Amino acid sequence: MTMGSEQYQLITLPNGLRIVHQRVKGTQLVHAGFSIQAGSKNDGAHPGLAHCLEHMLFKGTTRRKTIHVLNHLEVVGGELNAYTTKEITTIYGTTQSKHLTRLTDILCDVVFRSTFPEGELEKEKKVIIDEINMYLDTPEENIFDEFQERIFAGHPLAHNILGTEESVNEISQTALKNFVSTHYQFHNMVFAVVGNVSIERVLSALNRFLPDAGELSSTPINHQEPSHKSIQPIAVLGDLQNGVGAATAFKSASPFIETKKTDFNQAYAIIGSLAYEMDHEKRWTLLLMNNFFGGPVLNSRLNLAIREKYGYTYNVESGYSGFAETGLFHCFVGSEPKYIQKSVDLIFKEIKKLRTQSLGTLQLSRAKNQYAGQLILSNENRSGLMMHLGQSVLRKGKANSIEHAIDCINRVTVQNIMDVANELLNENQFSQLLYVPEND
Repeated sequence: MTMGSEQYQLITLPNGLRIVHQRVKGTQLVHAGFSIQAGSKNDGAHPGLAHCLEHMLFKGTTRRKTIHVLNHLEVVGGELNAYTTKEITTIYGTTQSKHLTRLTDILCDVVFRSTFPEGELEKEKKVIIDEINMYLDTPEENIFDEFQERIFAGHPLAHNILGTEESVNEISQTALKNFVSTHYQFHNMVFAVVGNVSIERVLSALNRFLPDAGELSSTPINHQEPSHKSIQPIAVLGDLQNGVGAATAFKSASPFIETKKTDFNQAYAIIGSLAYEMDHEKRWTLLLMNNFFGGPVLNSRLNLAIREKYGYTYNVESGYSGFAETGLFHCFVGSEPKYIQKSVDLIFKEIKKLRTQSLGTLQLSRAKNQYAGQLILSNENRSGLMMHLGQSVLRKGKANSIEHAIDCINRVTVQNIMDVANELLNENQFSQLLYVPEND
C-alpha cells in the first residue's frame, strides 16, 4: 500500500498488536506512537476519564519516576506528547532516528507500565480543572463543546472530552486502572512509525520493550490470536460497507435554537446538523464541499460573503467532524453583537445557494485543485502522517494513499454536491446556539 510516493508496511504480531511502518528517506527524524481505540466516548460513568488517563501516563511507571519520564526524550532534543479525542487516544513522540530505541522504550513504558500514583493524581486533577476553566474562558471552544453536548444528547459522544470539575474530582486510581485493563489491549491499538528507519529496527525495539500479553490485564479478552508464531503481513482489508450508521438514529432528536447570555464581549454563533459517519461513501463529496464553502482558505464562500463583503467578522468557517457512527457539519461565526444575527442569516443564505445553484465546471475544477493541493501539503507533515496511518489502520485495517484521496475527490460531480447539500443542509434540520453579551 502506498502513501504519497512512499510505501507502508502493515504487520500483526502474534500478540495481536498491529504495526504500520513507512520509511521516509531524506530525514533525520523518526515519529512513532500508539493509537488506542478509546476516547471520551468510553468514559462511562466518569466523564473526563480517558483524558485524565492521558495526563497520568506521564506521572510515573514501574521503571521511572515522573521526572525520568519527562526527561527521557527531552535530554536528546526529542518530544513526548499525547492527546485524546472522542474515540481515540494517541501517545506519540519524535526524536532523531538514531534514538528510535529510546523512543520505543518510553512509549512502551508509559502505555503499559504506568502506575498512576495517588499523590500525582490529586495534583493532576488541579491541572485538568485549570485546563477546563481555560476552555470555559475561550468562547470558540466553549460554544462548540456545548453545541455537541446538545446535538448528541443521550449518546456517549455528547459529553466534553475534559469532563467537568465535579467529574474529574471523582476519578480514582481504580477507575484509571480499570480503563487501562479494558481498553489498553494489544488488539485494540496500533503502533505507527514514520521515518528513515527499517522495519527490522522497529521490530527489534518492540521485542525489547513490549510486555507479555499476560502483563496487560488479568481480565480475559475474547479475540482471535494469529495461529502462527512468526510475524506475517496482515491482509489489507477492502472498503468497509457503507451505511447510514447512527446518523439515522440521531435524527429522532429535534433541532434546537437557543440564545444564551454570556460574560464575553463578542457574540458567537454555531449552527449545524448531523452528517455522515467518517467512512461513509459520500464523505468525499462533503469534504470537498466543506472546503470551498467554509474551509481554512481565504477564498471560501463564507469568508467572501461575510468577512470580505461586509466586514462583519474576523472569523467565519464551516467544518465536518466524522465519527465511527455519525458525523457533524457546522458553521461558526464570531462578531460584534449587532452583526451576529446578520451573519447567521448570511450563512443560511449561502447554504441555500449550495442546495439550489449548481457549481460551474470551472468552479468545481478549481475547488478540486485547491483541496488536492491542501492534501498534498498536509502529507508533508511526517508526524501527522504517522498519526494518520495509525488511526486509519486502527479504524479500518488500512490507510488510504494520498493518490486514492485525490482520485475520490476528482470523481465528485456537480450533481453529487447538489445531492449532498440537499440531503444534509436543510435549514429545518439545523440546530443553532448563540452566545450574546449579558448587557446586549
